[in-house]
Amino acid sequence: MNEGPVVITLYQRGGPSTGMPTRTEQGDLQFAIHAGHGEFPRIIYAPGTLLQGFQLTKKAFDIADRYQIPVIILTDQAFIDSLSMVEKSALSTSDIEEYIIKTSDDYKRYEITNDGISPRGIPGFGSGFVCVDSDEHDEYGRITEDMRVRNQMNEKRMKKHDLLLNEIVAPTFHGPKEYRNLVLCWGSTFPIIKEAVQMLGRSDIGLLHFSQVYPIHSSIKKYLDKSMKTIMIENNQTGQFARLIKTETGAKIDHRIVQYSGLPFTVETIKKRLKDILEEKP
Repeated sequence: MNEGPVVITLYQRGGPSTGMPTRTEQGDLQFAIHAGHGEFPRIIYAPGTLLQGFQLTKKAFDIADRYQIPVIILTDQAFIDSLSMVEKSALSTSDIEEYIIKTSDDYKRYEITNDGISPRGIPGFGSGFVCVDSDEHDEYGRITEDMRVRNQMNEKRMKKHDLLLNEIVAPTFHGPKEYRNLVLCWGSTFPIIKEAVQMLGRSDIGLLHFSQVYPIHSSIKKYLDKSMKTIMIENNQTGQFARLIKTETGAKIDHRIVQYSGLPFTVETIKKRLKDILEEKP
């Protein structure tokens, strides 16, 4: 409601409640999407490699600041406990853009703009009065229950969602262009699944990895339409990302490989279960 930029890191482990605090899982996706009172735009990243972890964290702070929204980095115990190498030259050293403005006497913290992004000032920088409120408010930040203003403010905030569609990180595809079977995954399971798919040595499998899980990039449709058989691999019990894809696109994933023991997948487990699915007769 107060449109303050914030980056939240959510390290998933076996739930519910305290659950298995030293084990891993991908069980918090639905929570991350729906947590919070009311409706507002948000972005959720799920890095699959250390390099993506660096890159998406930087992007998260930029997006949160630019659009004045919460951005969630959804990782897990396995990712946090892992060690890997990354070339220092691959890390961007570009300057971080500043979005704070110097206020004037007629400053409106929640000014209604064409793109839904109001100018963000801070107390003491400029001559304007900065009024921030977590109840519904008018353009100046003062509490109101005026229904007309309520509608205008709701619409202003949700305009950012349309802008965010242009910022979505596209999924990365690995494998032959002429695939018939498509394996999908998200977050930290990527390296293990990639290795398992490579070890199968088949020329008919493509792998699609998502490092942004909400909102979903529109390119997913072309990948799904091209495949004869789709397989989702997730470290949770109910196939949360597969369910999200169906909700957002209407497409049903044919097969799900899930694990919720608290342990990460192994290459051998993925390889065997993929082989069983791919070789089963219609």
